[in-house]
Amino acid sequence: MNQLPEQNGKKSFQFARYWTIRGFTASLIVITALLPVISALSINFWLDGNYEWRAAALELGVACLTLAIIAYPAFYLLNWESDQAQRWSETQQDFRLLIDQAVDMVFLISIDGQIKEVNQKACDALGYRKQELKELSTFDLDVDCYLHRHPKLVNLMRQGETVTYETNYRTHSGIKIPVECRVRMASWLEKPHYIEFVTDISHRLEVEKEIDESREALEKTRNLLELRIAEHSSEIKKQKQSRAMAERYANSIQNYLEKLIDSMPSGIIAVDDKYRVMQWNSEAEKMTNVSARMAIGEKLSNLFPELDIQIKNATNNHLLLHQNVSFQFKTQVNHEPRTLDVMIYPIFTLREEEQGEVIRIDDITEKLKIDETLVQTEKMLSLGGLAAGMAHEINNPLGAILQSTQNIKRRLSLDLPRNRKIAEELNLDLMALQEYLSRQRIIDFLGGILKSGERAAEIVGDMLSFARPANQESTLIDLSETLDAAVRLSAKDYNQRKKFDFRKIEIRKTYTPETVHVMAQKNQLEQVFLNLLINAAQALAQIGEVDFLPVIELIIRREGDMACVEIIDNGPGMEEETRRRVFEPFFTTKDEKVGTGLGLSVSYFIICEQLGGQLNVESQLGKGCRFSLFLPLVLDTKGKQQYGDEQIELPLL
Repeated sequence: MNQLPEQNGKKSFQFARYWTIRGFTASLIVITALLPVISALSINFWLDGNYEWRAAALELGVACLTLAIIAYPAFYLLNWESDQAQRWSETQQDFRLLIDQAVDMVFLISIDGQIKEVNQKACDALGYRKQELKELSTFDLDVDCYLHRHPKLVNLMRQGETVTYETNYRTHSGIKIPVECRVRMASWLEKPHYIEFVTDISHRLEVEKEIDESREALEKTRNLLELRIAEHSSEIKKQKQSRAMAERYANSIQNYLEKLIDSMPSGIIAVDDKYRVMQWNSEAEKMTNVSARMAIGEKLSNLFPELDIQIKNATNNHLLLHQNVSFQFKTQVNHEPRTLDVMIYPIFTLREEEQGEVIRIDDITEKLKIDETLVQTEKMLSLGGLAAGMAHEINNPLGAILQSTQNIKRRLSLDLPRNRKIAEELNLDLMALQEYLSRQRIIDFLGGILKSGERAAEIVGDMLSFARPANQESTLIDLSETLDAAVRLSAKDYNQRKKFDFRKIEIRKTYTPETVHVMAQKNQLEQVFLNLLINAAQALAQIGEVDFLPVIELIIRREGDMACVEIIDNGPGMEEETRRRVFEPFFTTKDEKVGTGLGLSVSYFIICEQLGGQLNVESQLGKGCRFSLFLPLVLDTKGKQQYGDEQIELPLL
């Protein structure tokens, strides 16, 4: 009610100001329109000494018409300006009424902090009159001067954002009250101002304080309750402690046993009486590519069908509750042929449902190869002693035969003076004797005896090479050149014997582009290659099919620090029993007239014992044969190097 006289006075003042401006403007327009007419009449009277009333009336009419034309837009503009001013006044009045109805304190503040407008709520909360507040600035009210100390907030408001912060306002009586301020730019005014909504948060802080105190009390109560619960449950924990220790011990034992089983190099599979898997270690995972998580609970026949079949065959479909069973079988492990050794043990427990079997699986493929190599080595060592004894027994009569044959040819020669002298003493015509010997082919027979004796000496020399070191030194050998030379020699050998045409065999060569050198005796290495090529060619000759294409594939490559030579044929292959004995001395599947059974055994001894390499054979019946030869690789090829091992001596004839 106190504001109504003040508002009525402002309205009367604005009404008088608007109409004074309009009257003053209208007077200026009338004077401006009549001033040219008065000036024209005055000049006319001064020049002529009398007035032209008609001209004056005409000029007055023109002035009135001009006044009418100018007055309408002028009064229109004045009315528009008056309406805009009235609307702005009404907007300000509405703004004041709106902020007076607000629940929070509302301030309209200039950029420099001066308070321009404030609502009644702010006056009541702070204890000021409105005019007193308008004479103050926010620095007088805000104890902390929050906006002044945080210029980043001012920049945010200038970007159109609303800023909220908490501070303390000082009342008229000097009391500090906590407030929450929400400030933003008042963009609808001509000049930039801040509009600030201030909320007294004293009550909220008191409530929060009470809540914190209640929370602390609740926390104390909860702690006290937990303490009492802990006291009551301590006895239960003591009782559980022994049980937990027992469980941990049992778990540790179980984990230890599981790790122990997983670390074993054998595959361990535990099954129940229905052959469901209960244990499946890591080695079993590698053999079957089945994880333990997938295997547990499954039947063995679904996981390892080959093993299940072998177990049933070994036990005649009887349960293994009172017996141990062991057997071996061959299968594919990771797409490789492997030999597995299986041992089965029964599990005896007091509970019938826990009875079953433990299956231990060992991969003995490498062990069998080592055993086979040891057997072969023992055979070769035994052959060394046999060869030494046979050489001494054969060399004596063989030397006498060769020496006697050579002496006979010398005694029949026409070139020796002693032969001619004895013939003259006996009146013997040597020319006639030579003609007789020639016609009777006695000279040819003697040559055959000498050639056969030399061949026998070569065989004895091969046998002696197992027991006596050679006196030749190793040289740097190019494997590709030596293998090509052996191919040429083998082709000539078969063309002479007319067994079959070696040229009909397709030779496929796959050599590494790098030059491969080894330390060896060239003639011995050629002998090894020649034996292997002859063996492959003889195997291919056994296939009499018309459309059969015989192929020998030669491969030279490097494997680490070893040179590898492979000779592969597509012949009939060998059975496993034959493959195991192929390097035994005097073992052969050919006729006696074709081979002696020493070629491969001599080749094995040269490669393994003399050159420190390896000679292996892989074969399956009907799928050909592969001989793999490994020799130490010589990396430095700048010059010849002597090989460190002792070489085999040739026999002394």
